[in-house]
Amino acid sequence: MTLLLLGIGLGIVLIGAIFWKYLKTPKFDYVSVELNCKHCGDRTNGLKCPRCENKKISPKY
Repeated sequence: MTLLLLGIGLGIVLIGAIFWKYLKTPKFDYVSVELNCKHCGDRTNGLKCPRCENKKISPKY
């Protein structure tokens, strides 16, 4: 019974946190994954670029 109440409480807290993040997120904001390196343009599939990870380069935005 205690585990059930603990699970229900944790679920309510989790749903509340997700709802709070939803309310605070801007209307047109979205999650994106960069498939190419911002510096050299090589395809990395969202991972660190092996060429640029050791270089100290400021990002091109």
